[in-house]
Amino acid sequence: MLLAVVACGLMSTAPGFAADRDIDVRVDVVGEEIRSHVSLFVRAPLQRVWDVITDFERAPAYTRDLHVSKVLSRSGDTLRLLQKAQVRFGPFTFPIEMLRDIRLVAPLRTEAQLVSGTMKKYDSTTELVAEAGGTRVIVRSQAIPGSVLAMLAGESFVKRETEEKFRELRAEILRRAHIAARQ
Repeated sequence: MLLAVVACGLMSTAPGFAADRDIDVRVDVVGEEIRSHVSLFVRAPLQRVWDVITDFERAPAYTRDLHVSKVLSRSGDTLRLLQKAQVRFGPFTFPIEMLRDIRLVAPLRTEAQLVSGTMKKYDSTTELVAEAGGTRVIVRSQAIPGSVLAMLAGESFVKRETEEKFRELRAEILRRAHIAARQ
């Protein structure tokens, strides 16, 4: 998934869908680097959250603008993931392609590093923390877009897009939790 920075409104009516106060997104642009920190609380058990965030190949089904998400290989706790997306900003469309190595520390953490693609840099860490009533997802990322035009979008655009991606993620987690509860 393009969990934080430049990527890529699903608002859910599923039971337990929390208000946006459960999503906190901070974005800082330092030189050409975009740094983000996201904290999301979701009312679902840690294992359910882990199952969704690591189900990379189904991510295009619930993530707007993500068209391809394919695991190309696995070796031990690391996988190689190819993702392709289109991000829109006004009349502009930015294609994003990333080939990343993702280390899985089940079921608590993922560490991703860019291998190649349209970004100059993309590193991220996702941590899951069990809390009363659910799970907190914490994502830290650093990215350098490969396009000068992408930098023109600014912090507020990146923050808005990142919030939307996490709303979509939360909606999918809650949808799957609801299905599991009915079985």
